[in-house]
Amino acid sequence: LWVVGVPARLFGIALSLVGVVAFYLAASNPERRTRLTSFIDPFKDFQGAGWQAGHGLLGMASGGIFGKGLSASQQKWGTLPEAHTDFIFAVLGEELGLIGTLLVLALFGAVAYAGIRLALNTADPFVRYVSAGVTIWLMSQTIINIGMVLALLPVIGIPLPLVSYGGSALVPSMVALGLLVGFARA
Repeated sequence: LWVVGVPARLFGIALSLVGVVAFYLAASNPERRTRLTSFIDPFKDFQGAGWQAGHGLLGMASGGIFGKGLSASQQKWGTLPEAHTDFIFAVLGEELGLIGTLLVLALFGAVAYAGIRLALNTADPFVRYVSAGVTIWLMSQTIINIGMVLALLPVIGIPLPLVSYGGSALVPSMVALGLLVGFARA
Protein backbone atom coordinates (compact mmCIF):
# COMPACT_ATOMS: atom_id res chain seq x y z
CA LEU A 1 0.00 0.00 0.00
CA TRP A 2 2.93 2.33 0.64
CA VAL A 3 4.21 1.71 -2.90
CA VAL A 4 0.76 2.50 -4.31
CA GLY A 5 0.72 5.82 -2.47
CA VAL A 6 -1.63 5.42 0.47
CA PRO A 7 -1.26 8.42 2.83
CA ALA A 8 1.08 7.97 5.79
CA ARG A 9 -1.59 8.96 8.32
CA LEU A 10 -3.60 5.84 7.43
CA PHE A 11 -0.52 3.75 8.20
CA GLY A 12 -0.18 5.57 11.52
CA ILE A 13 -3.80 4.90 12.43
CA ALA A 14 -3.58 1.23 11.40
CA LEU A 15 -0.30 0.68 13.25
CA SER A 16 -1.71 2.35 16.36
CA LEU A 17 -4.79 0.13 16.37
CA VAL A 18 -2.80 -3.04 15.68
CA GLY A 19 -0.25 -2.04 18.33
CA VAL A 20 -2.91 -1.55 21.00
CA VAL A 21 -4.57 -4.88 20.20
CA ALA A 22 -1.21 -6.71 20.07
CA PHE A 23 -0.12 -5.17 23.37
CA TYR A 24 -3.38 -6.20 25.01
CA LEU A 25 -3.14 -9.76 23.71
CA ALA A 26 0.51 -10.07 24.75
CA ALA A 27 -0.05 -8.59 28.22
CA SER A 28 -3.21 -10.56 28.98
CA ASN A 29 -1.44 -13.94 29.12
CA PRO A 30 1.61 -14.54 31.34
CA GLU A 31 3.06 -17.19 29.03
CA ARG A 32 2.88 -14.85 26.01
CA ARG A 33 4.30 -11.99 28.03
CA THR A 34 7.25 -14.11 29.16
CA ARG A 35 7.91 -15.39 25.65
CA LEU A 36 7.82 -11.91 24.14
CA THR A 37 10.08 -10.36 26.78
CA SER A 38 12.63 -13.18 27.14
CA PHE A 39 14.59 -11.99 24.09
CA ILE A 40 15.78 -8.91 26.02
CA ASP A 41 18.03 -11.08 28.20
CA PRO A 42 17.73 -14.74 27.17
CA PHE A 43 20.36 -15.80 29.73
CA LYS A 44 18.24 -14.49 32.61
CA ASP A 45 15.93 -17.51 32.23
CA PHE A 46 18.27 -19.70 30.21
CA GLN A 47 16.66 -22.97 31.28
CA GLY A 48 13.15 -21.67 30.58
CA ALA A 49 11.86 -19.03 28.18
CA GLY A 50 15.34 -17.96 27.05
CA TRP A 51 16.44 -21.46 26.02
CA GLN A 52 16.02 -21.08 22.26
CA ALA A 53 17.30 -17.52 21.96
CA GLY A 54 20.21 -18.23 24.30
CA HIS A 55 21.33 -21.29 22.38
CA GLY A 56 20.97 -19.38 19.13
CA LEU A 57 23.37 -16.76 20.46
CA LEU A 58 25.75 -19.45 21.71
CA GLY A 59 25.73 -21.07 18.27
CA MET A 60 26.46 -17.79 16.54
CA ALA A 61 29.22 -16.92 19.01
CA SER A 62 30.92 -20.31 18.89
CA GLY A 63 31.37 -20.10 15.12
CA GLY A 64 33.95 -17.35 15.36
CA ILE A 65 35.21 -15.74 12.16
CA PHE A 66 35.61 -18.79 9.95
CA GLY A 67 33.24 -21.26 11.63
CA LYS A 68 33.67 -24.84 12.73
CA GLY A 69 33.13 -26.28 9.26
CA LEU A 70 30.16 -27.80 7.48
CA SER A 71 28.25 -30.33 9.60
CA ALA A 72 30.38 -29.46 12.64
CA SER A 73 27.67 -27.58 14.51
CA GLN A 74 27.08 -28.79 18.05
CA GLN A 75 24.00 -26.69 18.87
CA LYS A 76 21.86 -28.34 16.20
CA TRP A 77 22.18 -31.77 17.83
CA GLY A 78 19.54 -31.31 20.48
CA THR A 79 20.22 -28.12 22.43
CA LEU A 80 18.86 -25.67 19.85
CA PRO A 81 15.15 -26.33 19.18
CA GLU A 82 14.00 -25.91 15.58
CA ALA A 83 17.58 -25.59 14.35
CA HIS A 84 16.59 -26.69 10.84
CA THR A 85 13.79 -24.13 10.44
CA ASP A 86 13.54 -21.04 12.66
CA PHE A 87 17.16 -21.02 13.83
CA ILE A 88 18.99 -22.14 10.71
CA PHE A 89 20.91 -18.84 10.69
CA ALA A 90 22.44 -19.79 14.06
CA VAL A 91 23.59 -23.09 12.56
CA LEU A 92 25.03 -21.22 9.57
CA GLY A 93 26.84 -18.90 11.97
CA GLU A 94 28.29 -21.81 13.90
CA GLU A 95 29.34 -23.81 10.85
CA LEU A 96 30.39 -20.99 8.50
CA GLY A 97 31.28 -18.27 10.99
CA LEU A 98 31.10 -14.54 10.47
CA ILE A 99 32.32 -14.85 6.88
CA GLY A 100 29.52 -17.28 5.98
CA THR A 101 26.79 -15.22 7.62
CA LEU A 102 28.01 -12.08 5.88
CA LEU A 103 27.91 -13.99 2.59
CA VAL A 104 24.30 -15.03 3.26
CA LEU A 105 23.44 -11.41 4.09
CA ALA A 106 25.12 -10.26 0.86
CA LEU A 107 23.07 -12.76 -1.15
CA PHE A 108 19.85 -11.53 0.44
CA GLY A 109 21.02 -7.98 -0.27
CA ALA A 110 21.49 -8.91 -3.93
CA VAL A 111 17.92 -10.24 -4.07
CA ALA A 112 16.65 -7.02 -2.45
CA TYR A 113 18.65 -4.86 -4.85
CA ALA A 114 17.33 -6.78 -7.87
CA GLY A 115 13.72 -6.55 -6.65
CA ILE A 116 13.92 -2.82 -5.89
CA ARG A 117 15.68 -2.13 -9.17
CA LEU A 118 12.98 -4.04 -11.04
CA ALA A 119 10.22 -2.13 -9.22
CA LEU A 120 11.81 1.25 -9.95
CA ASN A 121 12.64 0.65 -13.62
CA THR A 122 9.33 -0.69 -14.92
CA ALA A 123 6.51 1.24 -16.52
CA ASP A 124 3.84 -1.38 -15.78
CA PRO A 125 2.11 -0.63 -12.44
CA PHE A 126 1.27 -4.30 -11.83
CA VAL A 127 4.92 -5.33 -12.18
CA ARG A 128 5.97 -2.45 -9.92
CA TYR A 129 3.50 -3.37 -7.19
CA VAL A 130 4.20 -7.09 -7.28
CA SER A 131 7.97 -6.59 -7.39
CA ALA A 132 7.90 -4.19 -4.46
CA GLY A 133 5.52 -6.43 -2.52
CA VAL A 134 7.59 -9.56 -3.05
CA THR A 135 10.81 -7.77 -2.15
CA ILE A 136 9.34 -6.23 1.01
CA TRP A 137 7.80 -9.58 1.99
CA LEU A 138 10.99 -11.62 1.59
CA MET A 139 13.29 -9.02 3.13
CA SER A 140 10.95 -8.45 6.09
CA GLN A 141 10.86 -12.18 6.71
CA THR A 142 14.66 -12.30 6.49
CA ILE A 143 15.13 -9.39 8.89
CA ILE A 144 12.68 -10.86 11.40
CA ASN A 145 14.32 -14.30 11.30
CA ILE A 146 17.84 -12.94 11.70
CA GLY A 147 16.61 -10.59 14.43
CA MET A 148 15.17 -13.60 16.30
CA VAL A 149 18.45 -15.50 16.06
CA LEU A 150 20.47 -12.50 17.27
CA ALA A 151 18.00 -11.91 20.15
CA LEU A 152 17.04 -8.50 18.79
CA LEU A 153 13.41 -9.56 18.30
CA PRO A 154 11.18 -12.06 20.12
CA VAL A 155 11.10 -15.63 18.85
CA ILE A 156 7.92 -15.88 16.77
CA GLY A 157 8.68 -18.80 14.46
CA ILE A 158 9.30 -17.21 11.07
CA PRO A 159 11.63 -19.24 8.79
CA LEU A 160 14.55 -17.82 6.82
CA PRO A 161 13.45 -17.59 3.17
CA LEU A 162 15.12 -20.04 0.77
CA VAL A 163 17.28 -21.52 3.55
CA SER A 164 15.01 -23.03 6.22
CA TYR A 165 13.76 -26.57 5.87
CA GLY A 166 10.15 -27.10 4.86
CA GLY A 167 8.09 -26.88 1.71
CA SER A 168 5.27 -24.77 3.13
CA ALA A 169 7.59 -21.75 3.33
CA LEU A 170 9.85 -22.61 0.41
CA VAL A 171 7.19 -23.01 -2.28
CA PRO A 172 5.64 -19.52 -1.95
CA SER A 173 9.10 -17.95 -1.83
CA MET A 174 10.15 -19.79 -4.99
CA VAL A 175 6.92 -18.82 -6.78
CA ALA A 176 7.44 -15.18 -5.80
CA LEU A 177 11.05 -15.20 -7.01
CA GLY A 178 9.90 -16.91 -10.21
CA LEU A 179 7.51 -14.00 -10.77
CA LEU A 180 10.38 -11.55 -10.29
CA VAL A 181 12.55 -13.45 -12.77
CA GLY A 182 9.70 -13.54 -15.27
CA PHE A 183 9.14 -9.81 -14.86
CA ALA A 184 12.85 -9.12 -15.29
CA ARG A 185 12.99 -11.14 -18.49
CA ALA A 186 10.02 -9.26 -19.93
